[in-house]
Amino acid sequence: MKLLFEASAPVRATLAQVQPLIDSEWVLGPMLGERGRAYVDIDHRPGLVGFQGHWWYRGEITATESAAHTAVTYRVYNIAGRSAWAVPLANRLFIGYARTVREAAARLAQAIDDHLAT
Repeated sequence: MKLLFEASAPVRATLAQVQPLIDSEWVLGPMLGERGRAYVDIDHRPGLVGFQGHWWYRGEITATESAAHTAVTYRVYNIAGRSAWAVPLANRLFIGYARTVREAAARLAQAIDDHLAT
């Protein structure tokens, strides 16, 4: 498993408020949409929810607390075996993908803030 991209975004809530949203897999709704959940395998450990799809992709969502805020982190891994070399080619060399991951992390953080504000 090779880390390809990682992005974090701040959340106004505490880690104690965000953690249950990760552990219950609530975060997958804003991240994948309800239709997207049907196309991935989901697993989790306390504090981490992972989702795998396609032949190469694994995403993970975690949260950490710092002195100033809680950060939600989205990581994208290449889980392809022997064909790992083909992943960049199949994904147009990942041009623009880092921005997509940053935007996804920011949208998820906003969804968490909105959800906890209600």
